[in-house]
Amino acid sequence: MTNQPIAVVVEDDPYLSEIYSDTLRSIGITVETYYDGETAMQKLRGSRLDLIILDLNLPKYSGIEIFHELRNQPETAETWVLIVTANPSQAAELSEAEVESQNLLVLAKPVSVDQLDQLARRLIFRK
Repeated sequence: MTNQPIAVVVEDDPYLSEIYSDTLRSIGITVETYYDGETAMQKLRGSRLDLIILDLNLPKYSGIEIFHELRNQPETAETWVLIVTANPSQAAELSEAEVESQNLLVLAKPVSVDQLDQLARRLIFRK
């Protein structure tokens, strides 16, 4: 029996969150959605995930803080993270090593449905 891949969307814009979640579900991925950094931090501790879509500008905890927390946990240290941001300069808070890591992509909003579909398929269903 094969487990269905799991992704988390952390995005405070309900419209974008729905688009990202629906796109991932349409290709067979189970999706959990969080709208603020605090809830995401609480729920993601100890989770095993295949993909995280992370906005940087979030209420309560920034996406950068969440990203650092994820990288410090053994369960999510190697999980693919797609950072989506309307302000790519915010990603400057990431270290050069983080930006160049093999399991991180920084995308400028808007992210198209086709782009997200193709990236998710390549990252999760790669064999």
